[in-house]
Amino acid sequence: MITIPGAVMAAPIYEKFGPRKMMLVLTPVLCLSFMAMSLASLEVMSTMGLAQIILLSSRVVQGFAVALLISIINVYIYEICGLSLRGTMVALSEFWASLGYLMCYFFACFYSWDKVALIIPVVTIIPSFIGALISPESPLWLARAGKEEKARKVFKKVRCNEAEIILDQKVASETKESLLQLLTERCHLKAVIASCLIFILNQFTGYLVIAVYVVHIFEAAGVGLSPQWSSVIVGLFRTAFSAVSAFILHRAPRRLFLVVGCIFTGVASGIIGVFFFLQHKGLDVSSLSWLPLFGLVLYMIGYSGSVGATTWTSAVEVLPEPVRSIGFGLGVTNLSIIAFLLSKCFVGMKIIMGLYGIFWLFSCGSFIFAVVTIFYIPETLNKSLQDIKDYWEQH
Repeated sequence: MITIPGAVMAAPIYEKFGPRKMMLVLTPVLCLSFMAMSLASLEVMSTMGLAQIILLSSRVVQGFAVALLISIINVYIYEICGLSLRGTMVALSEFWASLGYLMCYFFACFYSWDKVALIIPVVTIIPSFIGALISPESPLWLARAGKEEKARKVFKKVRCNEAEIILDQKVASETKESLLQLLTERCHLKAVIASCLIFILNQFTGYLVIAVYVVHIFEAAGVGLSPQWSSVIVGLFRTAFSAVSAFILHRAPRRLFLVVGCIFTGVASGIIGVFFFLQHKGLDVSSLSWLPLFGLVLYMIGYSGSVGATTWTSAVEVLPEPVRSIGFGLGVTNLSIIAFLLSKCFVGMKIIMGLYGIFWLFSCGSFIFAVVTIFYIPETLNKSLQDIKDYWEQH
């Protein structure tokens, strides 16, 4: 729930202080909040009645910091990279997140949660902080802030195409109005709606629910492997195909790639739904115990190999320069709201619809995402800031 106000505040903070400064502030805070959770396992904290307070306060800090970082990092990657690298670099950030999930699943097979809370930040967040430390500030943010000479120096460090540098700096420097004023323009509003739609429909593919409740899903299915190790297998496929998507997105048309991924996730969710429907009807599904694992692996191939990275890439690429930070922040806000509702209502939905109904809902969500992508989301591969601006003004 706390991710929602964090996402709302991301755009003003981004424009006020700059993305690099915010990453350097937020990553240590996030790291310490995770490591502080392990204190709750100490007997002295339980005796003093502080264990629950430590856990809740740590989760509040984490939710707020993660919401800000998600909004900041993806926009920063877009603004610092040239046309040919944007998809690949955004996909690599998705790969890093997938690796974090995989390590959580893996270490949880051997260690208690308080040990995992110490291990994961050291392996993931500290390297991210070092990366931010050696990275330059966003040149587009510098240009918007009126620091055009600094912007040009950074452009020359991180971009190779001189014509692209001149055009991007010119477009960024022309942004003078306030964020709220810019949103009142029809072309900007349409772009923000498209970005928000991408995020909302992404959540209705069911990814967050599957990632959070994967062990519960395997326990309900009664698969042959232990639920924990089944989760590790799914996490391995997720991480591997996140890496694959980084190579594909270097050249792949965004819309086609996203539609193909949605078909994969839609079919996979439908297959899992069939298994739980047969189980619900009291039929002997012992010979089909492999089906949930197969379905979830297929789902992760579609999501991590396409939908995940392409969602983050397209959601930022469809936004014109003036409203990118606020548009992306609004998109993440919508994502946070839908994610909260789905994860919070999962148990109730399971009682009302059954697990088969939930997975069939996600299957429908995937196919609807594909249809909306075909008819409403523009192609953004190798489109410059000016191209995106012209598209929304003309359509």
